[in-house]
Amino acid sequence: GGSNGIGGCFIGGSSSSSAPLAGRRAAITTGIGCALSSGAPAAAARKPSPPQPVTDRNGAGVTETAWLSADHSRAELVLGLDGEPYFLLTETVRPAAGSEGEAAPPTRRLLEYAIKAECTHLGCLVQEDVALLAGPGGFACPCHGSKYDATGAVTRGPAPAPLGIARVTAREPDGALLMSAWEGDDPRRRA
Repeated sequence: GGSNGIGGCFIGGSSSSSAPLAGRRAAITTGIGCALSSGAPAAAARKPSPPQPVTDRNGAGVTETAWLSADHSRAELVLGLDGEPYFLLTETVRPAAGSEGEAAPPTRRLLEYAIKAECTHLGCLVQEDVALLAGPGGFACPCHGSKYDATGAVTRGPAPAPLGIARVTAREPDGALLMSAWEGDDPRRRA
């Protein structure tokens, strides 16, 4: 067995190895070590990608008006940041009663964030937790049983962290939804 040189780093491995994953693990470990030692920029130092259009399952662009006028009583998957699946979330806003005592009809609005549909345990695609549909909502991983509440916080492991989020904004003047990396404090932690 030989070694492959990559940018001054050498990844070893034997084709006759009795542990086929050992070579892969070594390559990953060595590759990470080489990237760090070669002065390659760290992932955290990368510039975030610009806002990207949100598309539905069929690849059509999604606008705020169209999304809110459709019956999305459940969380629905869209393709967002970097083409990854996200859940767009809405909330019902109930205006206060007017001076006449009549309440205006409730309206819906998009939350400022979308929840990434990727389990933080091993990356499986999460789905709505059917056991919680009549209640507060939530998400479940079909692979290993992790459960998340409606905000993406872990309620049962083995998931080690909450589901990721991305910022959702409506572009002026057409209302097309855009998604970008979330920067700053997590809005789910606000009191």
